[in-house]
This record gives sequence, C-alpha cells and structure tokens, in this order.
Amino acid sequence: MPTSSSKSFFTKLAFSVAYLLTLPQAFTQTAPTKLAQHLHTLAPMIDGKLAYETVAVLQKYWRHAGNQDFNLCMDYLASKLRAGGYVEGDPRFRLIVKDTLLEKEKAWQPFEAELRLVAPRDTLLHSLASAKMTLCINSHATPPRGVIGEIVFVDTLANIAPASLQGKIAYTHASPQRYFESAVVQGGALGLLSSYLPAYNRAAEHPASISMSAIPYRDTPRAFGFKLSYGSQMLLDTLLQQGPVRAQVKVLAQFSPKLVREVIAEIVGDEKPEEKIMLLAHVDEPAANDNASGSGTLVEMALALREAMHSGKIAPPGRTVRMMWLEEITAVLRWQKSAPHAFEQVKAAFALDMVGEDVSKTGGTFLLEKFPDPSAIWTRPPEAHTEWGKGNVSVEQVRGNYLNDLVLAACELRARQTPWAVKMNPYEGGSDHVPFVNAGIPAVLAWHFTDVYYHTSGDELDKVSPLEMANVGISLSAAALLLADCHDAEAREVLRWLEHRAAWRMENESNNSREALRGAQDQSSALREEEKILRAWEKWYHEAFASVTTLPVAKPAEALLQAVKKAQRGLNKLADKNLQLLRK
Repeated sequence: MPTSSSKSFFTKLAFSVAYLLTLPQAFTQTAPTKLAQHLHTLAPMIDGKLAYETVAVLQKYWRHAGNQDFNLCMDYLASKLRAGGYVEGDPRFRLIVKDTLLEKEKAWQPFEAELRLVAPRDTLLHSLASAKMTLCINSHATPPRGVIGEIVFVDTLANIAPASLQGKIAYTHASPQRYFESAVVQGGALGLLSSYLPAYNRAAEHPASISMSAIPYRDTPRAFGFKLSYGSQMLLDTLLQQGPVRAQVKVLAQFSPKLVREVIAEIVGDEKPEEKIMLLAHVDEPAANDNASGSGTLVEMALALREAMHSGKIAPPGRTVRMMWLEEITAVLRWQKSAPHAFEQVKAAFALDMVGEDVSKTGGTFLLEKFPDPSAIWTRPPEAHTEWGKGNVSVEQVRGNYLNDLVLAACELRARQTPWAVKMNPYEGGSDHVPFVNAGIPAVLAWHFTDVYYHTSGDELDKVSPLEMANVGISLSAAALLLADCHDAEAREVLRWLEHRAAWRMENESNNSREALRGAQDQSSALREEEKILRAWEKWYHEAFASVTTLPVAKPAEALLQAVKKAQRGLNKLADKNLQLLRK
C-alpha cells in the first residue's frame, strides 16, 4: 500500500499526464513537461477573482508615485500579502515594505477639481470626482473660491506674446506640455485647458474620453492644467465662435516631499537564494487596467505560489522568486544603482502592465513584448509593432536568449485550455522591463495594446476581465517557477522547444525573404539584405541555445553542453540550406 506522500505524488503525476494528453501531440513533444505540470497545478488556484477585487480597490485612488493615495495602496497590497502568509523576516516567504525619501522631488496629490463655464451659460464641464484624468498632474491649488477668467484659444506658439494672456485661461487642441511654457510662464495665463487625445484613443468614437497628461512642475507660477473630452471640445469651440466664454476653475491639491513606498514579496530559494527571478508591477498610474490590473494579478500570483509550496503541490525553488510592487521604471533604476551586485544576480524578469483588459471592450490584444531579437530591427509578418511605436534597438543590443520562446510556450499551453488570444510584439520599451533589457538581463513585458481607453478616463473597472488576469497569472507563474527551479532535464526540454521554434523561425523568415525578392528591382542588393536577416536569426538562436546552459540551478552537466552544441550544428545546417534555396 503506498504511503500518503507517494500517493500524492502518483495522483499529481496522473493529473499531469491527463493534462498533457489534452494537448496536440506535436505541441506536447516540444513544450517543456514541467511547464505543463506547473500550469495544471496553478490553474485551479488562480481564477482572477482576488486580482479583480484588488483592482476594484486600487482604481479608486489617484496613484501618483509617493503621494498619499499611492502609499495607501501599497499598504493595502502589503496587508493582502500578510494575510496570505508573507511575513517580515520569514526565512521562506518574506515580506519587505520599504520607504525611500527623494528629497529633491515632489509628490502630487489631488483632492478636488472642477471646471465650470460661467458665461455665456452655467455649465459644469468636468470634475475630478467624475473623471480622474481631467486634472493635469502637477496642477497647483487655486484659492478656495477658485479663479475666473476668459477662455482664449491659442492655435500657434507664435501668437502668444509676453503677458498677453494675463488673467485669462489658455485653451488649445494640442498637448498641454507643448503650450504650457509659452501660454502660462511667458503669456501669464492662469492655467491651461487642452483637448488633446492621441489618435489611438479614437476621440470621435469615444467623445467622453479624457486623456491623462501632466504640466511641468514649477513653484511659480502656481498654475493648473485641465484636460477636456472631445465632446467638451466641440461645445467650447462652438461657444467661442459665438462670443466670449468665461470659466471658473477650482482645484484642491498639494505637493509634499516624495516618500515612495515599495512592497516586495520573496519566496527564498534553497540552493542559490542570491539569484532571482523577478516579477514586477508598477502601482503608479491612476486607472484600472493601467496598472491596477498588473498589481492585482501579481498579488493573486504571490498568494497562489505561496499556497502551492506550503501545501506541497510545488517544491520550493532553488532560486529566489522576487515579486515587487513599485514606482514604474525609476524604482528599478534606483535599485540597480544602490545594489548593483544584487541587480546583476537577476536571471530573468517579467513585467506585468495592463494585463487585465476585457478585449471585447478595449480593442486591445494580449501581447508578449519580447526581449530584443532581430524582429525589433527587421519587423516582418506575422509580427508587427503596436501604435506605441518601434523601440530604439541596435544590432549590437540583440543577444539570443531562451526567454521569449519559453514564455510563449507557457501562454500557448494555457491558450489551448481556455479561449485566449496570445500574440507577440517586437521590443518597444516603455515599462518596467526596460532597465533589465538595457543591462542585458532577459526580460519580457506582458501587456495589452492598442487599447482605445489607454491613459483615459474610460479605463475603469468595467473594462477589466478576471479571466484575462487569470490567464496571465497562471502562465507567468508557471514560467517563473520553471526558471526558479530548473535542472538539466528541464533545460534539455527547453532546448528542444527552442529547436522547434528556431525551425519555425527560419522557415518563416525564408518565406518573407522570398516574398521580398519577388518585388525587388535590384536582386543582388536585395539578396544581400535577405541573407543578412537570415544570418541574424541564425545568430540569435545560436546564442539562445547557448543561454540554456544558464538555466540549471546547479552547474550544467556535460550532456547538456553537448546537446547545445549538437543543436547549434543542426541550426547552422538548416540556415545554410535555407540560404542555398534562397539563392536559386
């Protein structure tokens, strides 16, 4: 009769086998088995409900790094982690709450704001209570009764003479940053109104949307900035054509020393605790998807990982899994500067940013933004850049690594169990993965784009999907666990998966090259360019295969090293064959 522990082992093994049998045969032959096992274990433990509850709380606050609302949200996250078993000083499940005072910086906290037309008629245009994005970051408080001024439309910087807007309120269709210096500092305006909305927010289709903006921080003049919806723009433009328009502005806001709180939950590794797998979500940004969804998803992931290990469903890792809730990008840069040796011990990083979108409402697609590969330089089907735009990547920055394809495997495994569209985009930057990428540390971004509600007042709880957050949480948790506790056997399976992906990539790029050559007038020059691209991908996967040797927690065995060399030789032959066919 089996013992309880062996019974548990065989039960989990049976479940894992049953799970794998539900997947297409070709996929299961290449996808790492341990990845599938982790997905199966975590799927019942991460359903998105806790993440959604967290989003519902965080999205009520105007989370500007270091302000009152930001730090209150950090306290809330810490309380959820404590309740889930993370404790300060615990040798396994460690909680760290850390404050950093940035003496030269200011934290901005809005409380109330109102923009009201008083002539030719009394109309409340916008208020902070109904649309958080309407008040520009760094707006100063007005006197308690507010200020009243005539609204003056400014369409070119050349039309603003010194002191020409004294006592008036400037209004533009352009971004407030573009006009603030000329209209307020030089022109003397009380403040600035802007109806600017990026094209991807589709103003005409969403006339109530107001996009988030900032004005430059200045001690003086004590000015304000308001953002208008497209609907308000149409009203105001019409009224201005008919005659003078006056408005009353009331703002209650304060600046304070910037005390930035960070929350860190660690699952401390047994063998190499100094080596870390990072999972990050920034808490600043005041909306629901951006980035309360990333923060909430990471909380649910943290509690599920702790429970899975505490209950014995998943073995403790060899490396430390470090989860951080922080100020976007700059907190990572501060950590890199203050503890460079610890930063260099990061083996891989996952950034969670806008991961919870209900794609049926937002128009956004779930994306894995890749660690820079040749597609960041030569972007060809099926990949494409988002409306965020192409990142600044040089050929010298491109270094092959296992991470992109490994995380894709986790997401595709999940997508085969539940309806979930998964795509990848070339590296663009703009979130918490950037400092790691710039340091040469493999990092990916999980996000959604293009989203019509991005950085607008429309990014609210009703646009958030618990299932989407669950899908992301399960997939990234499984990938992080594999990296945190990888041995030679798992590394060999990752290598086989990379060989599968390399074969697909070489075929895909060869097809792209043949298509490019068909339409080329200068065949010789075009062929040289296509050979360059194919060789770049060969180099990428040659290095990606080699990176597999960094996966095992212990020193890689000779058998793994030989397997890598064999895979590299096979890749070289495949690339040569594709190039020969291309030249015919």
